[in-house]
Amino acid sequence: MKVIVIGGGPAGCAAAYTLNKDGHDVEIFEASDQFGGRTKQLRRDGFNLGTGALFLMGGIYPRTMALLQEMGRKTELKRWEGTTELMDEDNSRYEVRFDSLLSFLKLPVLTFKDKVRLVYEGLKLFLTSGPKNPFSGTELAAFDRGDNLEQWSRKHIGDRAYEYLMRPIMDFLYAVPLKELSTPFPKAIIQQAHKLALSVPPEGIGQINDWFLEAIPKENKHLKSPVDKVERIGEKWRVSVKGGVFDADRLLIATESFVAAKLLKDLIPKEAYESLMGTPYTEYAHVAVAYEKNPWPDYPVDMVLPVGVGGERNVGAMVLHGRRSPASVPKGGQAVGVYFNTPPLEKMSDEDIKREAVSQIHAAFGEAPKPTFVHLFRYTKGLTIAKPGHYGRLDSVHDILPEGVSLAGDYFSQAGVEAAVYSGERAAQDLV
Repeated sequence: MKVIVIGGGPAGCAAAYTLNKDGHDVEIFEASDQFGGRTKQLRRDGFNLGTGALFLMGGIYPRTMALLQEMGRKTELKRWEGTTELMDEDNSRYEVRFDSLLSFLKLPVLTFKDKVRLVYEGLKLFLTSGPKNPFSGTELAAFDRGDNLEQWSRKHIGDRAYEYLMRPIMDFLYAVPLKELSTPFPKAIIQQAHKLALSVPPEGIGQINDWFLEAIPKENKHLKSPVDKVERIGEKWRVSVKGGVFDADRLLIATESFVAAKLLKDLIPKEAYESLMGTPYTEYAHVAVAYEKNPWPDYPVDMVLPVGVGGERNVGAMVLHGRRSPASVPKGGQAVGVYFNTPPLEKMSDEDIKREAVSQIHAAFGEAPKPTFVHLFRYTKGLTIAKPGHYGRLDSVHDILPEGVSLAGDYFSQAGVEAAVYSGERAAQDLV
């Protein structure tokens, strides 16, 4: 069977891999000049910079890990412990492990009562039923009670634990106020936190897309090929690309939700179109600040997360990329990723963001000479926000698509590599 895949991010690449593995003829089209979507790599002056995703999360990413194992690539992953410093407003520092929620129990800002409450609520949550797959929109929808993560956290673990545990972790991962997020996904992650193990492919997260597409014939992989139109021609599907047309038996669209909606507008029910177009996206920005010579070779941790009680923080995290992925920097060099929270971006110019990034780095790691370069990644529509009700609304779209069409993307559950890979694999299996 001939299948066209539109979109070459992790969802589309995982779908293409799954279809090709099962013997189908796959052709994949990507609008940009590189496969990978928000996981692709940017090479500049000897640095290999991730444009988005930073790491894989071990047992919490079961399908990604299973497919890497299947391809014989899992052993190539490089373990990253994610040693972390919480930087308080008075510059007090508290060392924890990002891959260990238990390490937060030693924080001196938490009282004995706070710690007892955290242990109690953690055990209670661990023993409570929840989504077995935190990246299945179907399962997440079944546990969506309509509350938001800030409400739930303050009620169950208290204000201090919210500020010094839940907020810094989620600020780093999703960059939006926790009142904007629903609870099923973070609760499911807490239930499975014992499976967490951070790792990175040797050439960065974008390398997983190359691995997925290795077996696809070169002539079937199309870059700089935005699809202009999708049509139903009898029993076939036709896509128009740069004046050319391509026909297939099945069609899998793994783009952002609003792109899929526009391509399928005349072919899907109004309800599906509105759900896809209404998917909320946040503005998102992070900055790579590169140094030819590492100013902090002996710094004791790999990243710093700003914390404090209340108030708005411009930055959610600062990561030493040379520690996270040594191959991402030239020998003796260092690059710092500065990850911004969404709310302040509305009032910040590109130059404001760059200046703030360098200032925050100095506050976190110490003064440094002028960087080799400062590179800004800024996306008007960067990450999807899973607000209460999001999972059910998007999951229902699958059931009202035309026969022979399937959709994939991390927007069906929670933005991330595993969400994209799981969605792509599922869409490919459902399609055939």
